[in-house]
Amino acid sequence: MIPLLDGRSESPGESLSRVTIRQLGLPVPELQYVNVIDGNEYRSDFAWIDRRVLGEFDGKVKYGELLRPGESAEDVVMREKRRDASLRSAGWEVVHWTWAELMRPDRLNRLLRTVLRLP
Repeated sequence: MIPLLDGRSESPGESLSRVTIRQLGLPVPELQYVNVIDGNEYRSDFAWIDRRVLGEFDGKVKYGELLRPGESAEDVVMREKRRDASLRSAGWEVVHWTWAELMRPDRLNRLLRTVLRLP
């Protein structure tokens, strides 16, 4: 597994996602891909650039880490929805998964094959 080590993975969920994606035989994504849209910088965990697909692993810790002073979890979720809408308006498809999909590789496989338009 040493060849799979990559310091750009920011969480155990992202690391396990990368290993699972590889084990499923899916195309290898770019990691921590940055889009700049209307002066806003959006970084995605995974990007299949040639397919215009961005992937996000969402763990519960993520929302706590993204809280700004005075914000609630709902504020973070709404900010993420606006981010996804901006990326979609720029021609990207955005897909999110959680531990529930990651612990069931068949579910993650179906999800990613559908969005990547693979058989």
